[in-house]
Amino acid sequence: MDRDTDAHPPEEGRPEPAGGSDGGGVGFRAVLGSPGFRRLLVGQSVSSLGDWVATLAFIAAAYEFSHKNQTAVAVVLVLRLVPPIFAAPVGGVVADRRYRRTIMVTCDVSRAVLIALVPFFPQLWVLYTIAFVHESISLFFLPARDASIPLLVPEGGLEQANGLILGSSYGAIPVSAALFGGLRVAAQHIPTFVPFHSALANHPTAFAFLFDSLTFVFSAVMIAGLQIRQASGRGEIELFRDVAEGIRYVVNHPGLRSMAYGLIVSMFGGGVLFAVGIGYVHQTLGGSDAAFGWLAALWGLGMGVGLGIVRLLVKRGKAHVFVVCVVLCGATLIFMGFVAVLWLAFVAAVFFGVVFSVAIVLALTLAQEVAEDRVRGRIMGGIQMLFRVGLGIGALGIGALAHWIGRVHFIITLDGNQLGLIVGGGLILLGALASAGVTRKGPWASSAEDGSPQAPSGSPSQDVREADRS
Repeated sequence: MDRDTDAHPPEEGRPEPAGGSDGGGVGFRAVLGSPGFRRLLVGQSVSSLGDWVATLAFIAAAYEFSHKNQTAVAVVLVLRLVPPIFAAPVGGVVADRRYRRTIMVTCDVSRAVLIALVPFFPQLWVLYTIAFVHESISLFFLPARDASIPLLVPEGGLEQANGLILGSSYGAIPVSAALFGGLRVAAQHIPTFVPFHSALANHPTAFAFLFDSLTFVFSAVMIAGLQIRQASGRGEIELFRDVAEGIRYVVNHPGLRSMAYGLIVSMFGGGVLFAVGIGYVHQTLGGSDAAFGWLAALWGLGMGVGLGIVRLLVKRGKAHVFVVCVVLCGATLIFMGFVAVLWLAFVAAVFFGVVFSVAIVLALTLAQEVAEDRVRGRIMGGIQMLFRVGLGIGALGIGALAHWIGRVHFIITLDGNQLGLIVGGGLILLGALASAGVTRKGPWASSAEDGSPQAPSGSPSQDVREADRS
C-alpha cells in the first residue's frame, strides 16, 4: 500500500453485490444494503429538503428586502449560476487531492454557519453575498460526493445509487414547499422568551434559514461516519496544472469528450423549461397558475418514474440509452412547441420527466465508471459545471429570444414561447448528435455494456479497486 493510501484513516472496502455481479447490475436493495451509501443517502435526503426550503426563503427574502422588486429575485438566481464557472473546477481538484469525507463535512458545517447568519443581517447585499458564497461552497461539496459514490456501492449499482441521490433531491420539492409555508407562519408567532426574539420576528423567513442550517449539521454528522477509500492526496494542489490535467483526461477519452459536447448543448436547450415554462402555460395554452403547478408536478412524477425504470433500460447498454433519451428530450420539446394543447402538454411533461431523469442518471454513471479515481473529482466537477452553466445560459438566452420575437407567421402561427421550445428542442437534438461518439466500441463501450467500471490498462484506479475488494 502506498503512502497516499496510508495517509488516510483506515477504511472499509467497497461492498460486494449480493449474489455476485452478473454484469446486469444490482437492485435497489443491494445498493441500500451498503451502510456507507445508506448514511450518505439519508444525510443528503434531509439536506436536500433544507436546500429547497432555503431556495424559497432566498427568493422571498430578496423580494421583501428589495421592497417587492422582481429584479432582485432574478439577481439571486443569477448569483447561483456564476459560481459553477470557477468553483466547480476548483472543487474537483480539491476532491482529487484531499480526503473527500473531510471536504464534505467541512462544506456542510460551513454552509450551516453561513445560512444561520441570514436572519440576523436583513440587508439585500448581505443576502446576495451569502447566496454567492453558499453556492460556491456547494460546488466543492458536490464533486467530492459524486466521486465518492462509486466507492460506496456494489459494482453494477451506480445507476440505482445515482437515481436515489437524484430522487432524494427532486422528491423533496413538494414537501419543502409546504414546510416553507409552515415555517413562515411559525416565524410570525415567536414567543417573547425565545432568544433573539426581535431579530427572528422581524425576519419572516428566519425559521426557514435556521431549518436549512440544522439540515446541514445533520448531513455533516451522517457523512462523518463514512468510510471512503480513495486514490488521492498525491502532492500539493497546483490549481492550473491539476485543472489542465483533468481537461486533458477528458479530451483524450473519446467517450467523455463526446458526452461533454452533448451535455453543454443539451443543457443549453433544456434551460428553455425554466425560461418559458410559465409563459407557455399562461399565454400559449391559456392555463392558470394551477395548470402550471400541475405541469411542474407531472414533470416531477415523470422523473420519479424514470428513476424507477432506469435499471431495466440499461440492459440495452448505458451509452445507447443515454443518446436515445437525449433525442427524446429534444423531440418532446419540439412536439410541445408545435402542438399547443393543454392536456397533451401534461402528457408530454410526464414523458419529458422520464427521459430527462434517465439521461441525467446515465451521464453521471458513465462518467463515474470510466474515470479513474485519481481524476474522478475533476470529472464530476466538470459535469456539475456543464449542468449549471448550460441550464443557466440557456434559460437566459432562450427566455430573451422568446420575449424578443413575440410571434411569427410561417405556414402556421407560433408565439415566442412555442418558438423557444422548438429552438431548445433543436439544440438538444444537436447535443444528441454531438454525443453519438459515446456509443462507439472501445473501453467506454465495454464499461457501458457490462456495468462494471473500466479504466485504461495499467491505470492506478485498477489497483485501488482491487484493494477495495479486499
